[in-house]
Amino acid sequence: MKAVLFCTLLTSVTLAQVMAPPPRQDLVRIELVSPIQAKDLDRLGVVVNEVHSDYCIAEASPDLLARVNALGYKYTTVTENISRVYYENSLTKSPLGRFLTYQEFVDTMNIMAMNNPTICHLETLATTTTGKYLLAMKVSDNPGVDENEPVVFWDANTHGDEKIGWAVAYEFLKYLLVNYGSNPEVTYLVDNREIWICPMFNPDGYNNSSRYNANGTDMNRNWGWMWGEEAAPGNAVMGERENRGLANKLFNMPVAIWVSYHAGEQLIPYPWSYTDYDTIPENHAIDWLSAGYSARGNGYGYGQGSVIMYLINGSTKDLGYGTMGAMAWSIEVYNTKTPPASAIDTVFGWNRDAQLWFCRMAGHGIQGVITDSVTGLPLRAQVWLNPGNWPSFSERTNGDYHRFALPGTYSVTFAAPGYAPRTVSGVVVPNSGDSVVTVDAQLSPGTSNPMFGFQVIACSCVVISSNRTYPVRALGTHDGNAYTLDNGKWIILDMDKPIRNDSGNDFTVYRSSGTGTATVKAANDWAGPWTTVGTANGAQTDFDLGSVGLDSARYLYLKASGSFGFDAVEAVQLSGVAENRLAPVLEPDYRLSVTPGIVSGLARISCEPAPVRPFRLGIFDIQGRRILGVDLNQGEIELTLGQGLRPGVYFLRSDRARDRGARFVVVE
Repeated sequence: MKAVLFCTLLTSVTLAQVMAPPPRQDLVRIELVSPIQAKDLDRLGVVVNEVHSDYCIAEASPDLLARVNALGYKYTTVTENISRVYYENSLTKSPLGRFLTYQEFVDTMNIMAMNNPTICHLETLATTTTGKYLLAMKVSDNPGVDENEPVVFWDANTHGDEKIGWAVAYEFLKYLLVNYGSNPEVTYLVDNREIWICPMFNPDGYNNSSRYNANGTDMNRNWGWMWGEEAAPGNAVMGERENRGLANKLFNMPVAIWVSYHAGEQLIPYPWSYTDYDTIPENHAIDWLSAGYSARGNGYGYGQGSVIMYLINGSTKDLGYGTMGAMAWSIEVYNTKTPPASAIDTVFGWNRDAQLWFCRMAGHGIQGVITDSVTGLPLRAQVWLNPGNWPSFSERTNGDYHRFALPGTYSVTFAAPGYAPRTVSGVVVPNSGDSVVTVDAQLSPGTSNPMFGFQVIACSCVVISSNRTYPVRALGTHDGNAYTLDNGKWIILDMDKPIRNDSGNDFTVYRSSGTGTATVKAANDWAGPWTTVGTANGAQTDFDLGSVGLDSARYLYLKASGSFGFDAVEAVQLSGVAENRLAPVLEPDYRLSVTPGIVSGLARISCEPAPVRPFRLGIFDIQGRRILGVDLNQGEIELTLGQGLRPGVYFLRSDRARDRGARFVVVE
């Protein structure tokens, strides 16, 4: 192995020409009677950085500060026009690093991917409303292949004026590329993990030195776990292009560890942020990981986000654990959101060893592969770990799962819609070596096993003074263990595969407590458009998709009137083999190739073995955008590369779960 290379492409445009000064925000100290008042200030639009027992450090415009003063809060100014200070700091340079412009960042990410094709795959998760790219780099030894490896996801700069967070994530990416092949720890992690890094989650905010994206949304209030009741949560849950692009990626790529970098404090907050009445069921595990990050970093303080900071709804870390079962954090790396460039190397140095340790910890605990007992094909399934009783998920392509767990004894339950669940008891995570145990599972399909609510996609903010139930209690088959939907609140569930309309009723909603009702809507996209199919108004309410003109629906939306104890939703399994998978066509592992590898005109695409059935191939550019689609009916086809393919690096992939993709280069 050899050390890989990267370089930064410098443009002729100066930083000052690209990044305009932001509107004035003053840094102030606001006196508090109780720390809970920080939440009230946050909802007014005040940007709260630090919360103490009797005051907070915050940022606000002069107009907003006048409103704060009118409400009876006393404040003193710490730094006038702190936003201008951040902006001027972003223009500084240091021999050890600097803050790139947006365009320099995009160019450099492309160069990194092109110069390091054996370990890098660059993907565009979304484009913003102004056309900027949301880029994420996968770093792994087979970057074009989805392998049976733990996934670690790093993002940063959700708030665009917190540029030091961008720098910590970006420097970590550089560190992996430079040290692969020479540093044993880095080489091991790249070879045995799938590491994704998205340094600039808010390209418009970064470019404008603004906390918000181009739509004025605080994207750390737009996520789907307990969304709403914030100053700038967006017009719809995960409705921002950036949030939706990343959500679509992660809902289809289960992650073991997810870190989002912020600044304004030096803390390691973990879930929950939406409530302070309870901790997550696996608090001992995430607290232990947080202590480990702190010990290997700068001694950052750590704890439940709502306690060590303040209450917020729609946060990254709550979505990560709530909907995915990932160990998730929003780590505050530095008190100054954008310090001078000379601080980049220091702050990255505080985090580097902890970042490597988190990558290693993603492989600790319990892992395995879940398959269909009849076909042997991989399954996407729930993985419920006890103690804890919280779900994570296996990956659809390989059926692999990776669940962090401390050394100890556990029971693991595997469940998938249309399959009989299976529980494995007495699973011992060792207290030695890599502390991981492998538990594979085969699940048996059958038409007597109903489809059920598989994953929570989103839910609205609960009334925390009275409701202490969790949305995941509405998953699975009905068991009397319910999620209480408060009046006016809603939840979106993924059934994992579409409910098909057949003769008679197609699905049933179960209410185990309360006297309220729930409006039920259905769609084939979690963002809608939604079709109302009826009202759940009893202990058991049946629904017929055909009665409202729907052929199918994968997602269900329930909104309560009154208190509705949402126990479960179950759907009928159709008898056809395409639905119950008792006898699907068994697909082998396909290997795709393009000959020659460097193409100037005509190329030959081949597939070994010949496909059992025709399928569609996609040609993607280095940023993950689909450029062309072709149909493969036989073992090989010819393709003229003159239409839509400019010189560059491309990837060939299919929609089949078990194919091996191919990479090729187009030249003049």
